[in-house]
Amino acid sequence: MTALLLTIAVGYLAILGFMYLFQNKLLFMPSSAILQTPQEAGLTAEDLWITTEDGVRIHAWHYPNESAELVVIVSHGNAGNISGRIGIAETLLISGAAVVMYDYRGYGQSEGNPTEAGLYKDIEAVVHHLINENGYNENDMVMYGRSLGGAVAAYAATKFDLRGLVLGSAFQNLRSMIRDVYPFVPAMLAKYDFPTDEYLKQTDGLPIMIMHSRDDEIVSYRQGRALYDMINQPKMFVELRGGHNDNFFTSRDIVYQSWSAYIRGLCSRCGIPGSEK
Repeated sequence: MTALLLTIAVGYLAILGFMYLFQNKLLFMPSSAILQTPQEAGLTAEDLWITTEDGVRIHAWHYPNESAELVVIVSHGNAGNISGRIGIAETLLISGAAVVMYDYRGYGQSEGNPTEAGLYKDIEAVVHHLINENGYNENDMVMYGRSLGGAVAAYAATKFDLRGLVLGSAFQNLRSMIRDVYPFVPAMLAKYDFPTDEYLKQTDGLPIMIMHSRDDEIVSYRQGRALYDMINQPKMFVELRGGHNDNFFTSRDIVYQSWSAYIRGLCSRCGIPGSEK
């Protein structure tokens, strides 16, 4: 019995050591494969090449919309790259916004290797580039973060005077995710924080829309509701259908209707009676 318990203890510690040492591999799952271009999807987009504060060159697609007052900046999840998310851009375009989708360092055509601090530098660089090179103002921007990108978008909302913030399938913080997904792993082993909840505490008065599915098998519905419950008005909660990776498309009708209403609510020049900035 002693030998068995010792074997179990050694195996457990080995698993914890593996997860700690290879945490970056478990958290960040970038791909450099380009699955589709905007042009192949029938959309117009321009390449943006952006240099971050620490000298990393990252890539983005800017989808213009001449009739739009606002631009939605999309911070994606922890896997793949922007070439697998062109359908998101298309839905946001027809909802009434211009769109910028960018790849974090190490993803897609972007240089470097992902870290939490690096992802924050990436979004800051995107905002500064859009102001300096594309003629946008901070208050023209709506941050949209999905899953891991929710923390990045919420972080940006603490740094810039944005028009709005939208979180899709977002989690409270990385330690809460570890407790949900790996309950046998001490949350204190997390090297990163990604504290969406802490950033939201600094966004009082910003119109926030939170979207989450009860069917989400990765980030629990409870986490989305917890984020919603902790923020003040103006706020909006949208319940989606489908799993973590497909709820945007499974619920595309709900997503379109919700985004259209949200953008109208933020818009001052959309030609909608009673709409105010």
